Amino acid sequence: MAPGYFAAFALIFAASVTFLSQYPNFKARVSVDDPDILSGSEFTHEIYQANMVLYKQVRESAAGKTIYYRDVYLTAEEKPAENFDEYYDFEKDTPLTYAGEYLDSLMDDWHASFETGLAAQLDYEIVDHESEKFVANTERDLLQLGTKEVDSELKTYYPYYIKLNFDEEGRLAHVWAKGENVDALITKVQNVMRSRYLERSLYENLSYSAYADVDWEDDIYYSSGGYDVEQMRLTVANTPRNCTICYALTGEQLAEVKASSRVFLSMQSVGNYDNIGVQELFRAILLVLGMAALILPFWKNYHLHEQLSLPLHIETIAVLLFCGFGVFGALSASLVMYSISDRWDYSFAYMLRSVLPGLSGAEAQGIVTAGNFLLLMLVFSLWFFLVTILGQAYVTGIRTYFKRRCLCYRLFRYIRLFFRRKRAKINRDFEHMDLEQDMNMPLLKLLAVNYLILVLISVFWILALFPLALYSIWLYFFLRKRIHIVQEKYALLLDATRSLSDGNLQTAFTGDWGMFTSFQEELSEIQTGFSRAVEEEVKSQRMRTELITNVSHDLKTPLTAIITYIDLLQEEGVTQQQRKEYLAVLERKSLRLKALIEDLFEVSKASSGNVTFHTEKVDICNLVRQVYLEYEDKAKEADLVFRFAIPEKKLFLMLDGEKTSRVFDNLYSNIIKYAMPHTRVYVTMTEQGDEVAVELKNISGLELNVPPESLTDRFVRGDSARSTEGSGLGLAIARSFVELQGGRMEISVDGDLFKVILRFE
Repeated sequence: MAPGYFAAFALIFAASVTFLSQYPNFKARVSVDDPDILSGSEFTHEIYQANMVLYKQVRESAAGKTIYYRDVYLTAEEKPAENFDEYYDFEKDTPLTYAGEYLDSLMDDWHASFETGLAAQLDYEIVDHESEKFVANTERDLLQLGTKEVDSELKTYYPYYIKLNFDEEGRLAHVWAKGENVDALITKVQNVMRSRYLERSLYENLSYSAYADVDWEDDIYYSSGGYDVEQMRLTVANTPRNCTICYALTGEQLAEVKASSRVFLSMQSVGNYDNIGVQELFRAILLVLGMAALILPFWKNYHLHEQLSLPLHIETIAVLLFCGFGVFGALSASLVMYSISDRWDYSFAYMLRSVLPGLSGAEAQGIVTAGNFLLLMLVFSLWFFLVTILGQAYVTGIRTYFKRRCLCYRLFRYIRLFFRRKRAKINRDFEHMDLEQDMNMPLLKLLAVNYLILVLISVFWILALFPLALYSIWLYFFLRKRIHIVQEKYALLLDATRSLSDGNLQTAFTGDWGMFTSFQEELSEIQTGFSRAVEEEVKSQRMRTELITNVSHDLKTPLTAIITYIDLLQEEGVTQQQRKEYLAVLERKSLRLKALIEDLFEVSKASSGNVTFHTEKVDICNLVRQVYLEYEDKAKEADLVFRFAIPEKKLFLMLDGEKTSRVFDNLYSNIIKYAMPHTRVYVTMTEQGDEVAVELKNISGLELNVPPESLTDRFVRGDSARSTEGSGLGLAIARSFVELQGGRMEISVDGDLFKVILRFE
């Protein structure tokens, strides 16, 4: 790190010494000639204003009373208005009085400027040839200047004078002058006196007045509050008339006038230093230092760029370097001028001695030189280290440094990412466009964008033909790509519909269908509906087969027994006791057959909904207990213990008492038939919001190998071997009666635990 700092210090030191060593050369090359400010535009315009002020004073002296500037310099020609389009209402005034007030105000300012300026800096005299009156601030006869009869002492006393003679028309008839550059002075004075300076100044002030839109140089149509419209044209006298004016400066007065223009002189002096190449040399040193700061990182012992890791962006550094290059270069000429100038009014050495009177000239100049060196070291150091910060690119890599520190790159990435997202969104919106929506708004947006693009291109007029061709080509490929995407999505839709129409219900509707996604969803719903319908149909066919088989078996069993016992009764030798036994079997089997047929008829009506219900207020608690009482003896025979958890209060529901009794009758009968002996049966009733739930739980005596949802199908038994006398219609009838009354019946099996839940609103 030490060699790097030493190299940087050596470069900055050498740059400061190099520039400082050129100061004597700068001083030798520059030739500062004080400009002749008395022939400048500023001074000659002051002379013009003084002419107008003094002429008014001499007119007052001739008139013997106070007069206004408007009376001297402003006149008007007035007549009745003819052929006018519009006019201005000046209320109680006229354009002459209105403009006269502004002229008096303007001339008052000129008079104040004259009294505090030229009147105190030079001698003057004006004479009115008509009245022979004169106004002067000196007893010397200045009007002799420029004549052959001029006194030699007077001629020597005034090394500078301007003498002006105006004729009766106000024309500048003659100019006499003495000074450093007489020809330039006379030319400048003649130009200014003929410039209509007073008229232009007055009309400029009036342009900011209440009547700013009046063309004051043309005929003015106006009304003074009445109905008559007048026409008036103003005339401004831009010069005095029939008089001679002389301005003269002594040597002492001339020095004071020049001193009063110190800033002007300073600017001219700085310009002289600029002309000898001070700025060019200073900026050349800055460029050399900048190149050295960028090259030194290639030296393996140079690590200064690694230490200066200020988090400045490239754009910030560039702006600072650009501003520094311009500002430091511009100030370098002023620095040199104030450091080596011998003029007291812009010299650091003179300023320092005025603050510290004890310093000698050499000491003050030495301090100024040392200060210059330190200032140059500071400026060159800032410049060098600012460029050195860019050396971080050698540490991280130019590409990485550019990505991390370049705001333009980040902005470009953000804009590119923004437009990519917008393009992706547009593509996504287009590909997934809902074809059922109103297309007016998307079309209007598309047309608006296209219109704006065409407007931007049309700005180039005839040159827009080439951009229009490029835009048309781009538009062709853009639309072709979009149409190709639509065709791909349409092909997916067509393949899926063809597969589905061929009966392939396993068709997979995969992939992105874009704007046809809604069709994908609809086809998926159709596929699901078809599959469900097929499953229902297969299940229905299977149930029909099982129904026929079960009905045949269940009807055939008692019918076979009836036929058999009828045959036995018809045999000879049947005893009376046997006859009674046979008839008892026949009665039992016929009753069984009758009950089976009635159940079949009942479940058929319930399934078709052809059942009439007579709803009334039914106490569900009492109904559950009452139906159980009919099966209490059978429960004891089956060795089952019923446990009830039913509210003691009355719970009324709008139900058909007979059909609801049949529901619980079938459930109790089912429990007694299939429950395991020596077990308990639980019957509970709870209120759950707006519902009443009745739950019946028992342990099955047989293994339940039938799905719970199939137990309510017709002719399905928990005894799959069908060894019991059940018809398999009890739960089916119960479920139908419950559902037809707006309730729900839920069956669940947990191992051997069989549970039925009835829910009524």
